[in-house]
Amino acid sequence: MNTESFYLDLPVIENFVDISNPRVYTPLPDDWHIAVSDVKDSTGLIRRGKYKEVNLLGASSIIALLNLKKSFSLPFIFGGDGATLCIPPSLLEQARQSLVATKMMAHDAYGIELRVGTVPLRLARKKGFDVLVARCRISENFTQAVFSGGGLQFAEECLKNPATEKQFSLTTDDAEPVADFSGLECRWKSVPSARGEIVTLIVQAISKTAKKKNDTYREVIRKIGEIYGTDVLCRPVREEDLSMSLSEKQLYGESRIQSYNKGNLYRILYWFRIRYNVVLGKYLMKVHYKTKNIDWGKYKSELAANTDFKKFDDKLRQVISGTPEQREQLRSYLEEKFVARELVYGMQVAPTAIITCLIFNYNGAHIHLVDSDNGGYAVAAAQLKEQLKSLQDTSLQHQAT
Repeated sequence: MNTESFYLDLPVIENFVDISNPRVYTPLPDDWHIAVSDVKDSTGLIRRGKYKEVNLLGASSIIALLNLKKSFSLPFIFGGDGATLCIPPSLLEQARQSLVATKMMAHDAYGIELRVGTVPLRLARKKGFDVLVARCRISENFTQAVFSGGGLQFAEECLKNPATEKQFSLTTDDAEPVADFSGLECRWKSVPSARGEIVTLIVQAISKTAKKKNDTYREVIRKIGEIYGTDVLCRPVREEDLSMSLSEKQLYGESRIQSYNKGNLYRILYWFRIRYNVVLGKYLMKVHYKTKNIDWGKYKSELAANTDFKKFDDKLRQVISGTPEQREQLRSYLEEKFVARELVYGMQVAPTAIITCLIFNYNGAHIHLVDSDNGGYAVAAAQLKEQLKSLQDTSLQHQAT
């Protein structure tokens, strides 16, 4: 196996429910590394209304590493307040430089602490975890990495655990800060739900056997479809609801990151450039302008299709557009499964979704990270951890008696 092209050589699974089938996964090559970014105190930042900034920094760490190959050829997953990517050994030093630079940018531009670090896959396997990867088709132009084996969560805990944080976290003493954030765009207004609300959901199966866990994920995916309908009905981003923004508040994030450390003249020029591109983009899409490579009339539909609205990394993650009644029906079902100790879950609700774009070209090679506003995945993850802790505390009480 060519470890450098490992990810792109994987077969593509066409049906999302197959993420519950262990046979679709392939072990990551033993010499790869797990790169992690995580916004510290994301909960406090969300309370202060800074979730868009939190999202942008997680996305920045992704594009900085993807730009090492100028393609979507590295497996990754976006978690709202951070991200995890898998890195071949040939890119490790450059990846460390990019992560350190992103950490510095987060501090200098936003006053936010971004944890960054890398963990060798060999260490995860030595500790009893693994990283198994598959490619899942989300749209014609978008295949997304899905993960199992527990290795990504192990790597994240290496950075968050005070006992190991210093060992794995990167600082400017560890690598020269160098990063390329080109391709990161944030130009779309928050997207209203066509059905009333946007739900961000995280579900983790906790049964004792792998088979029971896989059965749980398969049943949850089926239940979501039963309650909310097809992807077309419950997708959080629809072409007709997309609108580009010219507001300073909306465009500031991209402009600040792209002009970071490039001087006042570049910052001023980028301020004008981004607004020119928004006005031009609005016009090209409105008149359905076509070039040799791009049909601008279809760009919004491609954007909606290329959102990462459902994914898997030992947890099912999904952003869903629906009604309050549908959400309560789903919550009731999940609560039953929680009481039965089959799963834990977190659920955040907002009226709108937010989009952060990763773009190599406008003709297919663009992916759009979607989350609900007001905390999304970060809040849902905190709720899930609280449920997990409550079950563990209950078990300890039973053991004590």
